[in-house]
Amino acid sequence: MRDVRCLATFMKYLTLVLLAVVALGFLVAPSRAGDEVDKNLTMQMSDILTEWKKITPGTTRTELLTVFTTEGGLSTAKHCKFVHRRCPYIKVDVDFTLSDPKQSIVDERPTDIVSKISKPYLEWSIID
Repeated sequence: MRDVRCLATFMKYLTLVLLAVVALGFLVAPSRAGDEVDKNLTMQMSDILTEWKKITPGTTRTELLTVFTTEGGLSTAKHCKFVHRRCPYIKVDVDFTLSDPKQSIVDERPTDIVSKISKPYLEWSIID
């Protein structure tokens, strides 16, 4: 019985020592990601995400166009892909509620209201 208790105690200590070694390894091991971070790029991306967060359902097309601009390709007044003004590879898809129920599907108006905006994503530019 005593041998079983000694073995159990030994196993507990061995487990604790192994956990401590693994934890210490994570603390001591160099972080490669931290060495490669471009602080300027990170700040710019943070600024862009902050700008994007301000465009919410209820925002007008005019307000959206202060941050984003239209991209080439097919679009309608109800749905369009936009690119960020500072980087054409950063894009969002936007759905609109038209400001006039009789409005044509190709008639984009400054008073159209954003009904849905996607999260920003990266994609090569489309050239018409």
